[in-house]
Amino acid sequence: MIENASDGELVRRIARLASEPGAARDAEAELCRRFAPRVRLYGLRHLQSEDRAADLVQAVLLAVLEAARQKRIEEPDHVERFVLGTSRNMALRLQRGEARTRPVEPSELDVGVFVPSLEAVDVAALTRCFAKLDDRARTVMLLSFQTETATEEIAALTATSAGNVRVVRHRALAQLRRCLDGQGANA
Repeated sequence: MIENASDGELVRRIARLASEPGAARDAEAELCRRFAPRVRLYGLRHLQSEDRAADLVQAVLLAVLEAARQKRIEEPDHVERFVLGTSRNMALRLQRGEARTRPVEPSELDVGVFVPSLEAVDVAALTRCFAKLDDRARTVMLLSFQTETATEEIAALTATSAGNVRVVRHRALAQLRRCLDGQGANA
């Protein structure tokens, strides 16, 4: 019975059956069942978040299973040491990654220097200028900006190449800019 096997026996079974897809699934599931609560508690203690602890559990158990399959766990009878070390290393990586991407309050940044002010758009003029575009340009513009469709998808929908979609979009934007700047607003 797999539930009565020691942690080391589970690791050895996973390593032995790794070449047969799905053969070690019960041993892998039992190993995960045993260590998931421990890794979660470690994550809660060191990462102070249920979501981050859940991420840690998933990453650690995946790493442990991969190591067992590849026979990289040198002491299968002390797999708990491997799990703890892996938990520690992954938690540190998560903390370092978060420190680099920690959000900053907008009031702490002087983004006005970098972000140009948005000019008011005359919707009626934009509508008039948009109506002057040919059908293909209007279609590309609507798909690009209203539905945020990827260039490759637009190409497939319009039976053209992605490069051609980019050219049509570039030219349509230039035509709209000229029209809005008054170089053709009345034409």
